[in-house]
Amino acid sequence: MSLQAIIFDMDGVIIDSEGFWQDAQIEMLAAQGVAITAAECEELTKGKRIDEIARVWCEKHFLTVEPQWLEKQIIARVCNAIREKGMAMNGLYQALECFHHKGYRLALATSSSPEVIEAVFDKLDLWQWFGVICSADEESFGKPHPDVYLTVMRKLGLQAAQCRVIEDSLNGFTAARRAEIKTFVVAPDCHEPKFASAAGHYSTLTELSHALNLHSEPALRASC
Repeated sequence: MSLQAIIFDMDGVIIDSEGFWQDAQIEMLAAQGVAITAAECEELTKGKRIDEIARVWCEKHFLTVEPQWLEKQIIARVCNAIREKGMAMNGLYQALECFHHKGYRLALATSSSPEVIEAVFDKLDLWQWFGVICSADEESFGKPHPDVYLTVMRKLGLQAAQCRVIEDSLNGFTAARRAEIKTFVVAPDCHEPKFASAAGHYSTLTELSHALNLHSEPALRASC
């Protein structure tokens, strides 16, 4: 089947927000008397839903606060950071223009909550680009479960073979793979063994859109 749609992850693919998530977690845990590092956030919570992030820290450090309270505090800090200093990932608008020119439909499948999606789309002026927007917050399970990708395909009315996913995290990559959608990994560590089965490996969206202009899908296999 021919390629019909590109499904984007958001944090780390559309917006440079991973640092915001790490800072919010570090600040909130510090307020509870617990010191954590950015490396721990990367290892334990990257690509996860906010309820899972809060549960990880509450269980790991036996926090006395409720996970739901921690969720709200982290989300508020992330949204504020996005509004104040959020920036698009390198090559985002070039990629959007490229995919639009190719006639591909664009969709979003993110672990972030609707509040964070709204903050990102307002900040980067993205509403006109995406016909389908889905949050794993509204699914029974977040990534690495495939639920959010299955919902996106249902809303698009397409099959897995007609879609490609852009992801930067192992949780997201695993979710897309479980939904049987071929995935482009766009990340500095795209060549690590954990991403070996990806349909393409790119360090930036600029490289991905450049490769797409040079090659016909599904033969697209350029590397970062």
